[in-house]
Amino acid sequence: MDDSISNGQCQLIDKVINKGICVTCGACVGLCPYFDYFDGRVVVMDRCTSDTWRCLQICPRADYDETSLDKIIKKQDQISEIGSFKKIFMARSSQEEISKMAQYGGVVSTLLIYAIEKGFIESAIMTAKGGDVSPAGTIAKDRSDILNCAGSRYNASGGLAALNRAIKGDKERLAVVGLPCQMEALARMGLMEPDGAERVSRVNLKIGLFCTWALDYRQLNDYLKNVGLEEPIKKYDIPPPPSQVFLVLTEKGWREFPLDDIRPLIQKGCALCDDMTAEHADISVGSVEGLEGWNTVVVRSQKGEEIMTAAVEDNHIQIDNLPKENFDHLKEASLNKREKSRIATEEMKRRES
Repeated sequence: MDDSISNGQCQLIDKVINKGICVTCGACVGLCPYFDYFDGRVVVMDRCTSDTWRCLQICPRADYDETSLDKIIKKQDQISEIGSFKKIFMARSSQEEISKMAQYGGVVSTLLIYAIEKGFIESAIMTAKGGDVSPAGTIAKDRSDILNCAGSRYNASGGLAALNRAIKGDKERLAVVGLPCQMEALARMGLMEPDGAERVSRVNLKIGLFCTWALDYRQLNDYLKNVGLEEPIKKYDIPPPPSQVFLVLTEKGWREFPLDDIRPLIQKGCALCDDMTAEHADISVGSVEGLEGWNTVVVRSQKGEEIMTAAVEDNHIQIDNLPKENFDHLKEASLNKREKSRIATEEMKRRES
């Protein structure tokens, strides 16, 4: 690349987008006016000549200074397999309406509704379900908005573009719900020059979602059309092993597809991610394998502990001990993802050398 045009955007295009390792987190969209998000892709609208390099600083797939990033999370000498945390347990919503609409235990939706009602946050950055186009980030302002976003997508959404819109609109006291890559982008935002700290100060709560990988929306859409499924999708699910199937719910009921057919649709950049449990969040949430209707909850920060404790004390959320075998499996799965990431990263560097 010509050094004279080697600004941040050119570097990001060269190092991430052209390599096909963009994970569509949306962090650059709206941060730089020349990036947009459309139908499952980050799109370069025009060339940027800014010398701030903010888009490169915030991207979770670009090279970064690990020592600086580690400062975001205070090491608490806890279980290193899933990052620093204060508490881990299983939980579920006490509200039947939410439980019926949720993917698993309804903890995320319940926490957000509770946080808005108590004035802890004013709105939440979530992922809309999509429809004729891909799921995308949205600003949820009330209970109805939040419940409309309930459920897992299993594909990337460009969700942090909605955070940049909210910040541009001078919104305060935001919550952000996102995947590990999006939580990392938020962590990097705090280090971003010249205005990262001010932008992060708008976020009052970060809720991370466990993630092994995310699917490329367009490839998934093409796959489902090729197998004759064209009606609107209501829900996706992946049952725990040994099922090895990908479930899709439409108005006609559940359809199942071999998981081996779905894995080739995983975003290439997901292979480089070493974080399964969203270690940069205030609270991380996933399923409880083998126990329907419960979430695994990892409380990581003082802020996360305060809102979770209040929601439990006010009987909005029920909690119980996470079985040891589930905790052990979570640690094993997290370590497996770290090892796969290490191998994929070394292979990519080897090919480029």
